[in-house]
Amino acid sequence: MYARLTTFRVKPDKLEDMRRWRDENEAKIYAQPGLREWIGMMDDNGEFFVLALFDDEKAAQDAMPQVRALWSDMAPMMESEPTARFLNVVAAENLAMRGVVAA
Repeated sequence: MYARLTTFRVKPDKLEDMRRWRDENEAKIYAQPGLREWIGMMDDNGEFFVLALFDDEKAAQDAMPQVRALWSDMAPMMESEPTARFLNVVAAENLAMRGVVAA
């Protein structure tokens, strides 16, 4: 398994727009090749962190054209260009199956 960690900051007045956009584009998000799961997080300052888990490194890299298209759609809501880091997953546990992850 392989991960992409994306960070970006959302304009303070666009937080609700971002939530709506995510709901409306969930199918496009999951259409990334090899994407198994993703977790979106936000700190108190409007910085978002998205951890996307892929089958392998090739899948994570192959998804980048689709990711860039999603970023382009999100651009009016963001303060700056997102950054992505690629990471080897050394351990993972299915939290949803344990009832830990809330919808």
